[in-house]
Amino acid sequence: MVGIQFHPQRILPTKLRLHTLTTLALLLTLLTACVGVTPSALSSLVTSVPAKKVDFVELYDYAERANFAYADEPAIRARYPMTLGVRSPGKFDIQYFVEQDDKLKTQFITIRGTANRVNFLEDIDIKILSDLEIDIPVDSGFDLSTKAILYDAKPYLKRNYKTFITGHSLGGAVAALLSVYLIRDGYYVERVVTFGQPKFTTSAGVEHIGSVPLTRVVDENDLIPMLPPDSLFKKDKYAHVGPEIILLKGTDFAYLSSHDAKRISVDEFWKSLAIASLNDHHMDNYLKRVASKASGATQVSYVNREKYLEQISR
Repeated sequence: MVGIQFHPQRILPTKLRLHTLTTLALLLTLLTACVGVTPSALSSLVTSVPAKKVDFVELYDYAERANFAYADEPAIRARYPMTLGVRSPGKFDIQYFVEQDDKLKTQFITIRGTANRVNFLEDIDIKILSDLEIDIPVDSGFDLSTKAILYDAKPYLKRNYKTFITGHSLGGAVAALLSVYLIRDGYYVERVVTFGQPKFTTSAGVEHIGSVPLTRVVDENDLIPMLPPDSLFKKDKYAHVGPEIILLKGTDFAYLSSHDAKRISVDEFWKSLAIASLNDHHMDNYLKRVASKASGATQVSYVNREKYLEQISR
C-alpha cells in the first residue's frame, strides 16, 4: 500500500484566464525565455545515464485504453468486455469507464480528457485552492472533476482489488489526483500512467503527497505538460509528481526520475515553440509514438536531447 502524508496548506489565490491559443503561445514564448534549469543543475545530469528499463508493450496497453476513452460506450464495451460502466457524472465534460477482473482481483479506471481535444485551452481558468479533504493545494477545476468521478465510481470499486488508473490530458491530471483520493480512502492503487498530463498541484503539494505510483508519459513536442507555467507564481509554483518518460522520434526516449523531473523544468525541452504543435498533444499521436517503441526502444540522455534541441532551434 502506498503511504501518503497530508498536512494543512494555505490558500494561494492565483487566477489566470487565457482566451485564445494564440495568447497562450505568446505567453509561453515569454515564459520559456526566462525560466528553466540552471547550468549547474543541467551539468549534473551526465551524458551517459544508467539504463532505465521501460516496458513499452505495457505502456501501449495503458495508451490504448486512454485512447478508447474518447470512443462511445458500445465501442468501449466491445474492446473491453469486463467494463462495468461507462459514465459521465454530473455537468462535467469528462467520461470514464471501469473494468473489473474478479479472477485476478484487479480493477482499471480510465478517464477521458475533454471531448474537444483541440480547443479546450481557449478559455482556461487556473486557480489554486487548498483542498479541504486531502489538504494539498490543487487546481480547482481538476479537483471538482476528480470528486465527481470519485463518488460516482465508488459503487463499482472494491478496496481489496489492485487498482490501475490511466488518462490523457485533463483526464490524466484527474487520474493522478484520483489516485491520491483512493489511497486516502484505503484502496490499493498499484499503478497510474498518464499521457500529456498538465500539472495539478504545487511543489508544496508534491512534498505532502509523498509516494504515489504515478508515471507520466510526455511527448517531446507537447505543450500541455508545461502548464500551468512555473513563472506565473512567485511562491508556491505548480509542479509535477513522479518520473517522466519523454517520447522522442522513432525508437528514442528519455527518462527523468522523480528527483530529476522535480528539479529540471520540462520547459527546457522547448528551446523554440516553432517545433511544438497541439497536434502532438492528441492521444492518437501518443498511441503511435508508444507503439513505435514496443518492439525495441533506445534511451537517450536528457543532456543529449538538450544539445539536439539547441541545434534545431538555431
